[in-house]
Amino acid sequence: MGNDPLKEYKYKEKLELKNPNSFPQVQKVDCPSCSETIPGAHLNIQTNIAKCNSCDIIFSISEQVENLSHQNDISQDILRPEGVELTHFQDDLDISVAQPWNLIEVILASIFPFLLLVGPPALIDKPPDSKFFLVGYLSFMLVSIIAYIAYFFIRKKHKVYIHIDDSDLHIEHRPKKFIKDKKYAIEDIDQVYIKSIMTSTGTKGVGIFMLVNDVKGQKKVELINSVNSRTKAKYIEQEIERHLGIKDRRVPDEEI
Repeated sequence: MGNDPLKEYKYKEKLELKNPNSFPQVQKVDCPSCSETIPGAHLNIQTNIAKCNSCDIIFSISEQVENLSHQNDISQDILRPEGVELTHFQDDLDISVAQPWNLIEVILASIFPFLLLVGPPALIDKPPDSKFFLVGYLSFMLVSIIAYIAYFFIRKKHKVYIHIDDSDLHIEHRPKKFIKDKKYAIEDIDQVYIKSIMTSTGTKGVGIFMLVNDVKGQKKVELINSVNSRTKAKYIEQEIERHLGIKDRRVPDEEI
């Protein structure tokens, strides 16, 4: 009956077809010599080489392919995971995360129970059947066990702090545990990335690193020795790069 489909389906929202060139995933390639658009059949994605039919020149399309590859990557902000504290104050950024266990801590925590059982009897010069020895030994054991357990709760408050001001990025351990504070000029920081590592506890962790430009050349700097999840590491990487205005890119040492 010649019904107008727009009236028949007026309750439906019309979809506006956009120009294909407006989509970031779509990119045409023009000849750098004559500006003619190159058909897809003349683009070799494997070698990143294109040939123009109009002027017969051959040219590289590496830059266009790389840009398109980055645009097609799934980019999604990572929400702040539990265990990472982040604050902004004016133009400064502060990030803190639990301090990883170092080798000395792991060794001491492992052998302490053994030393506790073997050490005191060997050091105290009293006969085993002495009441003084028994009361003293039991008191020492009780205090030591409480202190040993309490350390694991206190240990959770040990932090690695990353502070970024208008000129430098600071890395601080509190308590220090003989680790010096470090700082790097933000203008020298080229990239932040993560990679899997083996921690001092023998488990697989994720380390956070930076590429820093130096007078002797670009060097790899350890930002945080290890965190216990890839989500935490990616979040810290994301927030530092965002604050410093660094465009994320893949580096040879980085893991997907």
